[in-house]
Amino acid sequence: MNKKNPLVWWFCLLFCLVALPAGATTISIQIVQMDDVHGDVTDSSLLIEESIMDFMFSQGYIVSNSPIISDKEKAQNGMILSLDDAINGGADYLAYITVYFNRKKSTASELNLLSNIELAQWSIVKVRDRQQIDAGTEKPGQLVQMDNSEKGINTFGQQLAKVINTALRKKN
Repeated sequence: MNKKNPLVWWFCLLFCLVALPAGATTISIQIVQMDDVHGDVTDSSLLIEESIMDFMFSQGYIVSNSPIISDKEKAQNGMILSLDDAINGGADYLAYITVYFNRKKSTASELNLLSNIELAQWSIVKVRDRQQIDAGTEKPGQLVQMDNSEKGINTFGQQLAKVINTALRKKN
């Protein structure tokens, strides 16, 4: 006689009751680099993207990204392309972040300096209905010389991520 272990059935039932309703919110990150000097994606943009993704992951989100847009012509259709990527990736939300650099006045435009970042505009879109749920602008804080480095850029990326996380928590 082929008897099945009742513990297996209890485990399956418990799994269905606990694991299926629990699901993490998925967010897709899109960075658009608006740079008056560099046409290629810069390390500064990559650092911002990485710090945002790391922060959001640490807050329990499933995080994905699309390649950074650094071409001004592609940036015009960036939101549409990003939404398509987010839909195809099964994301719940899209965080669309445009980072404006002001390197023309910089004496070290090739370096990863927080002082080269003017501001970042962000918006959060609910992917399912393509509705913007929140938006804002962030500027780097008071510049302390020791933060005018990759560390400062990471801190600015985390600042952006905290604001986006707060906006998402309010809507959920």
